[in-house]
Amino acid sequence: MVEQAAEAIVAGAARGIFLPDDRLVEAEIARDLGISRVPVREALRLLESQGIVVSTPYKGMRLMQVTNRGVAALMRVRLTLETLAVKEALAQPGGRDRFDRLRRAADAFAEATRAHDPALRVRAEEEFHAELCRASGNAPLLALWQSLARQLAVVWGLALHLHDCAPESEDHYTLIDALERGDEVEAVATLVAHVEMHAKLDFEALVAERRRQQPLG
Repeated sequence: MVEQAAEAIVAGAARGIFLPDDRLVEAEIARDLGISRVPVREALRLLESQGIVVSTPYKGMRLMQVTNRGVAALMRVRLTLETLAVKEALAQPGGRDRFDRLRRAADAFAEATRAHDPALRVRAEEEFHAELCRASGNAPLLALWQSLARQLAVVWGLALHLHDCAPESEDHYTLIDALERGDEVEAVATLVAHVEMHAKLDFEALVAERRRQQPLG
């Protein structure tokens, strides 16, 4: 139940229910989820350990802040991990079929883009990139990526308001095609372009605009 509560809070951020630096009120979240406050309290502590929630004296628990500089730093770390994942995935034994699970994840993302729920699209993006890291066969690499996944989910949720998902879906298939051909250069280049797309987005302006659009009271 703690994990479910944590997922619900992250999904709320992806949907824009919670904006960066919003206060996360334990009692209100528990009421909305129809559960007791104990698992929500533990979920908030879990998310704090993952950098999604920040506890500040006299301000309570708040969703992580999102700044352009912070996103750039997060994407640099992510890109380093996923570039290594590409290289190690290509070094794994086997043929093209070792990327079948990654292709199914790409199909799931393409399907999710047709849904109206941004949380589903964010979750599908997370699953695709987790599968890329899993294909590396490097368990510590996957664990490191997963430690960043929920921070990425918050950023991805915001990014959905600044661009559509079609280019991302195309990038997924281009990346898989390169992996299946064993073309490391193209695979890494595709990944770099895919990740650096977020560097062109003004998250600070978006958060400010969305906060202005929030109803008063």
